[in-house]
Amino acid sequence: MATYIGSSINESPTIVLPAGEKLENARGIALAIKDGAVVKPTAGAHVIGLSLIETDETVEKGIDVDIQIKDIGKWVAGEEIVVGTELATNAEGKAVAAKAGDFIVGVALSNAAEAGTWIKVQIVKAGYKPATSTSTPNTEGGN
Repeated sequence: MATYIGSSINESPTIVLPAGEKLENARGIALAIKDGAVVKPTAGAHVIGLSLIETDETVEKGIDVDIQIKDIGKWVAGEEIVVGTELATNAEGKAVAAKAGDFIVGVALSNAAEAGTWIKVQIVKAGYKPATSTSTPNTEGGN
């Protein structure tokens, strides 16, 4: 068995990146990477993770932002959410139910009765939600 002096694996659930733009309402939102910095995403887009609940409400461009990239965290709901829902982001970085073509950021572990509610989520980054199949199975017995 090999002996390792150090580890190149970062076990931390968070990373730090600078804000690529002024971020308003920056607490507990999904963030995307653009040109090496974090920005608010477009709706349904791939994101790197969620800003921490301790983030300032306003973050000026160039200021470092702590971002949770894995495990269980808190996210601000953008609509009513039910436990178990696959979640994507809206254009404000808030959690919404993932639709076909949206990047699945996480799964809701608590309910939100309305937008603005904090919910617990498992960050999964599961890829893009596929379109629902509209084809019907072959019931005529042929191949």
